[in-house]
Amino acid sequence: MPEWIGRELERIRKLRGLRREDVAARMARPVSASTIRNIEHDEDYNVSLDLLRQIAAVLGAKIQVSLEAEDLKRWQTPPGQRPAIELADAPAEGQERLIDNEYFIRYIRARYPDCPLTNSQIGRRMWDFAKPRGAELVKGRMQVKKMPANESIATYRLPTTAAQYRVRERDMEVLHGFADRLGRAYRDEKGRVLVPLI
Repeated sequence: MPEWIGRELERIRKLRGLRREDVAARMARPVSASTIRNIEHDEDYNVSLDLLRQIAAVLGAKIQVSLEAEDLKRWQTPPGQRPAIELADAPAEGQERLIDNEYFIRYIRARYPDCPLTNSQIGRRMWDFAKPRGAELVKGRMQVKKMPANESIATYRLPTTAAQYRVRERDMEVLHGFADRLGRAYRDEKGRVLVPLI
């Protein structure tokens, strides 16, 4: 029997320098840190494939599932013939990702604590950047779940509302790059907030 997938999720989480609380808070539907712990360590924990995929997406990873019936191998398509349905024709899992501005605000606040942009400015700029790249608005401003007081980011800088949208997985690297640019924003000698071009 293969090793429990939760162990690999834990390994990737630690390599990314994330706590269980960080992963739990970044999910589209936040879960508790103890749920993440149970998934990582309890092979008998009842967890859906969808939840595992959500955790993997937060970690910047993909879960691939394969199923093969040994006794049906003889029914495979003969060489040179095209099967009735090709897997390549089906939409690949993980091509799109549901994300919200809270994710990028937390990303920037954690990495660039001195960023002078307000949460509203970050959210608006991230959406303005994502929209022409095919992002699709799922929900407008929605209430954000309050985080416990022991959160590493100063709670007064966290958003209270955030828009949720769907982006292509392949665009996440570009979106993170833009978030890094926003995080490096600074005030000039006249007090204006400027964002570097690169």
